[in-house]
Amino acid sequence: MNNKGRISLLELIIIILLILEGAFILLKSGDWLADKSTSGNDRLLENTADSTARVNSLNGMDCPVDGCGRGTLCTHKQGDYYVGYFESVSHKIVAYPPKGYNQNYEMRIGKTKYYGDPGTMVIEIRCKEGVVELNWVKGR
Repeated sequence: MNNKGRISLLELIIIILLILEGAFILLKSGDWLADKSTSGNDRLLENTADSTARVNSLNGMDCPVDGCGRGTLCTHKQGDYYVGYFESVSHKIVAYPPKGYNQNYEMRIGKTKYYGDPGTMVIEIRCKEGVVELNWVKGR
């Protein structure tokens, strides 16, 4: 009997294992990409919140909340800081924490790490004497 061109049992097993390994690598690559893209979205929201706060507060000198009366009419002062919260849909800064919008379990601002379930955290903006600080805090 002539076995030319036929695949042996060992070769068949190796081919199946290579296909399974390739599928596993593709699956893990998809998970890694999804994790990185959600982390990137949180980072983009941080950049948008920072830019919005700097424009609204005259680079940290006044209240960052949209529509605030400023000066003595401002009710958003807590201690020495003006405090507002970034709203991700309208890209405005509001007086009270909105519904959470983070997409990842771990968020970073600078070197500080924050942890929370997706959809539970919002960006808090604190302004004082030309300094704009951002922190992830619990939303409503």
